[in-house]
Amino acid sequence: MKKLSTIVVFLSSAMAVAPLSIDAKEFEFDYSGSYRVRYETLNNPIFPTTEEVRSKTNERISTRIRLKGEAKYGNWEGAVEIEDSRAYLDDNDPTLKSSQVNTLEPVQFYLSYKGISEHIDSVTVGRVTLDHGSRRLMARTRFRNATSSFEGAVIDSRWNDWSVRSFYLLPVSRFPVDTASIDDNKRAFDKSFSNRKFFGIYAESSDKAWKIHSYWLKESDSADLNTKNRDLFTFSVDHTREFSEGWKYNIEAIGQTGHARQSTSSADITDRDVKAWMIHSHLGKQISDSTFLRAEIDAASGDSDANDDTIHAFDSLYGLRRFDYGPTDVYQTFPRSNILAPGLRSVTKLDGLHNIMIGYKALWLQKVASGDEDFLGHQLEFRWRYQAFKPLRLELGGAYLAKGDALDSGAYSDDAMYAYTALMYTF
Repeated sequence: MKKLSTIVVFLSSAMAVAPLSIDAKEFEFDYSGSYRVRYETLNNPIFPTTEEVRSKTNERISTRIRLKGEAKYGNWEGAVEIEDSRAYLDDNDPTLKSSQVNTLEPVQFYLSYKGISEHIDSVTVGRVTLDHGSRRLMARTRFRNATSSFEGAVIDSRWNDWSVRSFYLLPVSRFPVDTASIDDNKRAFDKSFSNRKFFGIYAESSDKAWKIHSYWLKESDSADLNTKNRDLFTFSVDHTREFSEGWKYNIEAIGQTGHARQSTSSADITDRDVKAWMIHSHLGKQISDSTFLRAEIDAASGDSDANDDTIHAFDSLYGLRRFDYGPTDVYQTFPRSNILAPGLRSVTKLDGLHNIMIGYKALWLQKVASGDEDFLGHQLEFRWRYQAFKPLRLELGGAYLAKGDALDSGAYSDDAMYAYTALMYTF
């Protein structure tokens, strides 16, 4: 924590001596928030399991309240955001984690100083949530019920028409973590640990055609935190381009290297090399005034031997996967690791009120042991959003997985069927 304190003191001093012109400015305050309630149901879990571990059918009602207050005075801005995420009906589901339940927690409280110089737009210190680029490595939650937060410093700047964000952060761990407390929606304050650090640079060109990410994650075990002792460097290049007659393509290539352990167990003290990668690409076109259609492919490296000296399983850090692989939470879609998934997707927007998404994926394991099956199945996904009026949005969706031979085991080898409905009020 000493390093973070030093940075905070340095940045606070820098802001204190920056030119101030706030005497003539008015104090401004704004607030916003949202309330979402969602019902989910799943028949036949995706991954092989037994009746003793998980029931065949699962239902859940989840709620999420977000309240945010923002204050501005001259070049200064501050904000506090409180989130309350809960789950009901979900009795002893082993997939229910703190990523879905986080009761009454300040997910953001920060102070920013803007307009520091020609090149430095702002400096922010405190607890924040961040969205970066494709959101595959760092993102603020939308579908998932609870939100990831970070504590530290963020600097937004401009260099040669590029927007550049540099940051030094401590990821915030959500509490409680024991199954009984999560199932009962009990609360405990979240906190960060000085033995887990996340820092890097995100840069975006002025036309948004190029996005470059570089992230360093360094962690080690302590009396209060068990980790995989990850020491990872992750580098991403993301390029988007429009060409002949409205066609548009995107490709993101990510490489990952460093060291880590296979598990967070205190008995696991073997450091292994990490060599992993991930690729996403799509090609699409606006085929009508309302519909965009694209072909896409996602792939990420994986392991077929957990006992060798190298980890090839890709680590998506603090990114999300819902928009590539389907709903998370109850459905528990596929991880962004050891996977190959080509597919098709269409998005139709009608009258500014209706948003309809239809997606298809064929899914394989990227790497398996000799003689093992690799086909996971065919997945169909559907989502319809209806903006009933400005603050109120209704949403229906679901997924169907025709399981392949790689999932033909356990007590529930039949196809997985999932549906959800949600209502969100925003103010």
